[in-house]
Amino acid sequence: MPDLTHPSPNHNARSQAVQLIVLHADASPTEKGCLSWLQSRESKVSYHILIGRDGTIYRCVSYDRRAWHAGKSEWKGHKDPNGISVGVAFSNKNDGKEPLTDKQKAAAKQVIAEIRAKYGPLPVTTHAQIAPGRKNDPEQVPGFRLEDYA
Repeated sequence: MPDLTHPSPNHNARSQAVQLIVLHADASPTEKGCLSWLQSRESKVSYHILIGRDGTIYRCVSYDRRAWHAGKSEWKGHKDPNGISVGVAFSNKNDGKEPLTDKQKAAAKQVIAEIRAKYGPLPVTTHAQIAPGRKNDPEQVPGFRLEDYA
């Protein structure tokens, strides 16, 4: 699977150790559009990793930096999950119709294994679980099962 760097300016220093992996679906019809948005300072949005439909791994923010992927959310009392997590997004319309590709699933498992090799056996959650009522990704993606990545 190709592994490409597409840096985003939307990040800052971490104040705490990495404790969590958060999965997302980017809601964009194309990787090009999503990457353009992530590389725009005006968007104020970033992921550490974007996984393309063809399995390409786009690295946008270094794991040692705080990416801006979770917005208003909370995980086990942490009011700033961005500060303690690595954000991994699937390129997916998040329309309830587009499933993940087999290549995306394999790439996500590879990325999660890489993160865990660096930080230990971190739990994996979803944007929907840390921002209930505000976000539903990637849980509405057909065939998505969190237990496949946990």
